[in-house]
Amino acid sequence: MHRLTLLRVPLLTLALLLALIPAYPGRAQGDFSLHFYGTGRDGVDRVVIPLDAPPRPVDVGGDFTVEFWLKALPGENAAPPCIPGGDTWINGNIVFDRDVYFAGDYGDYGISLAGGRLAFGVNNGAEGTTLCGRAEVTDGRWHHLAVTRSAANGALAIFVDGRLDASGDGPTGDVSYRNGRATQYPADPFLVIGAEKHDAGPEYPSFRGWIDEVRISRVVRYRDTFTLPSAPFTPDPDTVALYHFDEGAGTVVYDTSGAPGGPSNGFLRVGGSPPGPEWSNDTPWRIAAEPTTAPTLLPASTALPMPSLGVIAVAETSTPVPAEAASPNAPAPSVAPVITAVPATQDMPTAAPVIPSPVAAPPASAGPPLWLAGVAAIGLLLAGIGLALMLRQNKQ
Repeated sequence: MHRLTLLRVPLLTLALLLALIPAYPGRAQGDFSLHFYGTGRDGVDRVVIPLDAPPRPVDVGGDFTVEFWLKALPGENAAPPCIPGGDTWINGNIVFDRDVYFAGDYGDYGISLAGGRLAFGVNNGAEGTTLCGRAEVTDGRWHHLAVTRSAANGALAIFVDGRLDASGDGPTGDVSYRNGRATQYPADPFLVIGAEKHDAGPEYPSFRGWIDEVRISRVVRYRDTFTLPSAPFTPDPDTVALYHFDEGAGTVVYDTSGAPGGPSNGFLRVGGSPPGPEWSNDTPWRIAAEPTTAPTLLPASTALPMPSLGVIAVAETSTPVPAEAASPNAPAPSVAPVITAVPATQDMPTAAPVIPSPVAAPPASAGPPLWLAGVAAIGLLLAGIGLALMLRQNKQ
């Protein structure tokens, strides 16, 4: 009986260790983001998300909200300031590209950084509008950014860190990717994150920085100031795509929205020098809390007249048009589009990357907490003491 008492403490300690260790796998949700290097040429340094064949829920076109966390260092996205109106968002460092070439679609949209501010544009196939933000977001800090669009009245809005940054009127109606749309441009039926999808030239630069926690919704979620999320999103019935970017390895980003018709999984296309995108443990949830300060605002922009570029035949947006498609009276574009080597949608699997690409190794997983290692050492010591006492009693 005395020997059982001696062993009881170390045995209970070891049982506690076995119960605690699975609770600390090394990394928890929210520990990874994607780092883009702005080398998005030749179809690399980007995430591609199929929209069609079969149609995916991520293909929003009516009311919608696109929100995400973004971090960019000063000077690393050097696109000129945003010019409101038309499809001028395409001239910024592109963060989200749902553009298409030429007519035959319902519409498109895109988000970029122009002059360090957010630019958001929508086109309904007949007219386009770009909304220009005023808050500086390329200051090396994480920012929560959201854009909203209403189909009924075309209302557009940009929110930076929970505050309305810009608003205006845009085109109405459906701007989704038309199911089964025929196109000779393989990049058309994709939503691309981090780069200009068609690789049309240096005039349309890619994004350099970090992106995390992307949520796309089929409703206008924000109309006024709101409280910033303090943890990764959880799905709700209005969420059509949700990417935590917490895989930490491999070339698939999983849609965790659970939306009917999904999932809308995405695929990393890694390349460039340095190769991107790569997994990073720099996330909004790891930064130290800082005092809330009002964002730096520029004076309200006024619409500037756009220079005449001639009449381009069947061009749906301001994306450069190949010479053979232009009107005989229009000047040839300076840069013909270079088409991204994105395979046809039907060839893309839903559970594996299209083209396996080497990715930078993720940061080493964090070990167990120091206090847990201390408890383990004490448990082993007590077990040793109990064993020694048992042997001593047997000898007596």
